[in-house]
Amino acid sequence: MKKYIKTLFMAASLLLATSQTFAASVFLDGDSLATGSGLVSSPLNTSLGQISYVGGELSTFTDPDFTAVGASGNNFNIGDNLTAELIFDFDVSSISFIFGGNGGAFDIFARDINGNTLDFYSGTTENGAFAGPMTLSGMGIRSLFWSDDPGWNFAAIDNVTISAIPVPAAAWLFGSALLGFFGYARKKANA
Repeated sequence: MKKYIKTLFMAASLLLATSQTFAASVFLDGDSLATGSGLVSSPLNTSLGQISYVGGELSTFTDPDFTAVGASGNNFNIGDNLTAELIFDFDVSSISFIFGGNGGAFDIFARDINGNTLDFYSGTTENGAFAGPMTLSGMGIRSLFWSDDPGWNFAAIDNVTISAIPVPAAAWLFGSALLGFFGYARKKANA
């Protein structure tokens, strides 16, 4: 039995060592097809899954604070209905971005598949205001929704990094933890 457990543990260790245990990520800035410039008209297929962009537009508008933190080229801006949303068909663990606008409030929400808010940021886009980077996190994020005060026409995000933990790596980590607990309990029982 000890030999069987030892062999099983060695095999699990080898598989764990060769699997990806880092968070996979996708970068969006709207400046090329690979980074989301086609999202207004069609979903983007990435290594993590599919990303859609609803209600918004790509624009080149900027403000001094937004530019100072790295905004350039295209950005993901609210549309005529003053909202925008990035939707993911995969579970996201964190989203980092910079943001800007021409005044007023800027509210952005990380939501799960049922539309429940997992994390949010609410601030202002007045001159001299904080423009990021900002990170929203939570297990199972499926969309990033943002809006601006009525009457304003610019509330954008740029340099968006979407991170997800690959399921196989998480499964291997969980499996190795279970093996460790099993081994510890067996050792304790034999002592």
